Amino acid sequence: MRILTLLLIILNFIYALPDEFDKQRYLQGEEIFEQKCNNCHVKSMDIQLLMKNFFEENNKLLNLKAPTGNEISYRLKHQIGSMEDIGFHLEETADFLKDYLYYPDKSKTICLEGVIKHFDTMPSQKGKISLEEIEDVNFFLYFLEGFNDVNEFYHDETKF
Repeated sequence: MRILTLLLIILNFIYALPDEFDKQRYLQGEEIFEQKCNNCHVKSMDIQLLMKNFFEENNKLLNLKAPTGNEISYRLKHQIGSMEDIGFHLEETADFLKDYLYYPDKSKTICLEGVIKHFDTMPSQKGKISLEEIEDVNFFLYFLEGFNDVNEFYHDETKF
């Protein structure tokens, strides 16, 4: 019985929403993403399909204009700072996005070279999206790909 209880506690910890997650803010960031980013950045696509598109089909399969939201989500969490403290990591990733969106430069990219080579450098978004909106979009993107790399919630947002 103790082993079962311990196992349930461990599973609950792994699959639990982090304290930093705020569904309202996530939805607000998603709305801003759909209004201001979705013209170029598709929100989400299957990673295997994306890899086939970029590495086997030279972006001719999907003809994407820019990296997808879920690609950016994964790269933000793994290329910027440390995921040990989600609150601080959210600040680090937001700072990165603010800089990149206002002063884009391919040398600052977090995307794989085999992906980013298919795109031109995005135009500056200065004057098109506020710093506060970028923070909300960052929050959405941060949690889009899942929590702590566990994607139980990724395909079913009703579980939030």
